[in-house]
Amino acid sequence: MGETKGLRSARRMTDEVLGILHARIVDSILAPGEKLDIEAIAREFSVSRTPVREAVLQLESLGLVERLPYRGSVVAALSEENLDEVTALRVALEGLAAELGAPRLTPLELARMRAILVELDEATDAPDFSLGRFNTLNREFHRIIYAAAGAPVLLRLIDQLGAAADRLRLHSDVRGSGADSQHREILDACERGDSASAGEATRRHVAQLVQSRHAPPAHGLLARTLASVSTPTFEGVLAR
Repeated sequence: MGETKGLRSARRMTDEVLGILHARIVDSILAPGEKLDIEAIAREFSVSRTPVREAVLQLESLGLVERLPYRGSVVAALSEENLDEVTALRVALEGLAAELGAPRLTPLELARMRAILVELDEATDAPDFSLGRFNTLNREFHRIIYAAAGAPVLLRLIDQLGAAADRLRLHSDVRGSGADSQHREILDACERGDSASAGEATRRHVAQLVQSRHAPPAHGLLARTLASVSTPTFEGVLAR
């Protein structure tokens, strides 16, 4: 019994350290290239080195941390090429998860989604809106749908890919990006239980990340993925 309690406590410490470090990386408190000092982190959180090491390993699996020769674990850089690949995968996987999850949402889950959109509207003028607040509410809104899909492996992959997108959004002002109307379109489809419309609206929403960053690429994985997204934004771009 005491051994089981000890295991749970160890997992909880790892999860807590992971949550804090994850948030610091996504919010750019820990900058790309910054070294993660296991000893210093363990002292800060008053834990042993073991949960810190385990948390750092999980951050590596998420692509947020990389191990470099002679330096150890550092915060991974934001690579434009990698972000294009991440976006292409997100378009496909999140669209699929929305299709699977939309018809399975409960009235309580739909009510929470509506409440999140109200919170987003009310928080638009807040100083920290683009610096984390949008990410938190946006992530919760979409995750409700994806979790309803009942596909835990798919959900885990989406969580991993979403961290890179969250980091990117911190470097741009999301206000006026069209995300509000896109969220409402997704919610409307979910309230109707319309799988196809929920999936398509989600794919358009994720693809918009590309437009907010730069002109969509003409070739490669992302170009092929965007070609399947039915939105006027990308018409003619891929035919170059």
